Amino acid sequence: MTRQVSLFGAAEVRDGHSPGGAITVSDLNEAARGTLEKRFGDLWVRGEVTNWTRSSVGHRYFSLRDQERDASVACVFFRGDAWRLPADPEDGMEVFVHGRPTLYARQGRFQLRVRALEAAGEGLWRIAFERLRRELAAEGLLDPERKRALPAYPRRVGVVTSRGGAALHDIITVLRRRAPWIEIVVRHCRVQGEGAAAEVRAALGRLADWGASGPDRTLDAIILSRGGGSMEDLWCFNEETAVRAVAASPVPVICAIGHEVDVTLCELVADLRAPTPSVAAELAVPDIRMVRASLDTAGRGLARGLRRLIVRGNDRVEALAQRLPASAGHARDVAKLRLDTMAARLPAGMERVLARSRARLAELAASLDARSPLETVARGYAVATDLEGRRLTRIDDFTPSQRFRLLVAGGQVAATTDAVERDAAEPDAGEPGA
Repeated sequence: MTRQVSLFGAAEVRDGHSPGGAITVSDLNEAARGTLEKRFGDLWVRGEVTNWTRSSVGHRYFSLRDQERDASVACVFFRGDAWRLPADPEDGMEVFVHGRPTLYARQGRFQLRVRALEAAGEGLWRIAFERLRRELAAEGLLDPERKRALPAYPRRVGVVTSRGGAALHDIITVLRRRAPWIEIVVRHCRVQGEGAAAEVRAALGRLADWGASGPDRTLDAIILSRGGGSMEDLWCFNEETAVRAVAASPVPVICAIGHEVDVTLCELVADLRAPTPSVAAELAVPDIRMVRASLDTAGRGLARGLRRLIVRGNDRVEALAQRLPASAGHARDVAKLRLDTMAARLPAGMERVLARSRARLAELAASLDARSPLETVARGYAVATDLEGRRLTRIDDFTPSQRFRLLVAGGQVAATTDAVERDAAEPDAGEPGA
């Protein structure tokens, strides 16, 4: 079994000093890697970033260059550490990297395994923050005009925060104290670390879906909050995924992230920013004591207003009562004049109405006489009726031995049918001989 050579500080069966004691390439590279890592350990290195690339699984590869001495070293930044970067540095950016010199044994390539990376000057955090802030401002998402007002008397408030954080306890305590009638709907999510921004977006989405599922679930406001921490701890609230979810919320959002000095992009696009979770809860609901005081004040004002109306009404009635005798006499004179005028016009009007009625009656009488059976009888005809007085005008109205009456000039004649004889049917015009 091959063991590490004594040249690198370990007992070795093969010493590499003769062909017979030659060591393998793998042994050499592994020994060199161990010596490098033991000798240097973790350290900070300064240089310029070049050839920055990202693999499909999230690893970053780049070179760190010393421009003054024209030297460079290959760097590998594995995903488990690289996810903390707020943004990828640009080529030529001066950075500080923290890592350990090592050797990639398979290829014998010297490289620096990076654990952390910071930009010189403003730093990557500030660069990434300003880059996204400018983009949001260009889209109008930071405009004061798009901020929505919170309802004065909300019924339901949603809360998005960590299940075990102190922020949740503070928010619920304040809401219960100030507005006992409030229904609180909580959706939990992680508030720092890899993937936290996606969880914030998902929690906001679940709240919006719940609020839209029925009229008895309508949310009036949402509080997005977490306690204090470093910029790195709070960074998920500066990631575009979470920021755009807050901006797109159909319900007004109150954002309280960290302490008052901490400002995140989620807070800038929210409808209202609060310095702490407790203050966010205070902004979301009115204090029941203030509500009661306001109602008492309004009630007293309403009572005073009603009393003033009653007094003004009484004064108006008194004024009208004093003016009543004079105005009543004038009204009586006007009414008498109108009555005299109408009385003078009444006879002539009635005469005209009677004349029109007489003329119309004569027209109706003449029309009635023309249609009367008596007029027919007077001309020498008889009118047959059944015993109930219904006129019999067709042959089909008669049957043999039928009793009926004949209306003739001067009276009626009782008659009985001996036989019913129909007229012979005329031949069809289409038959021969017609």
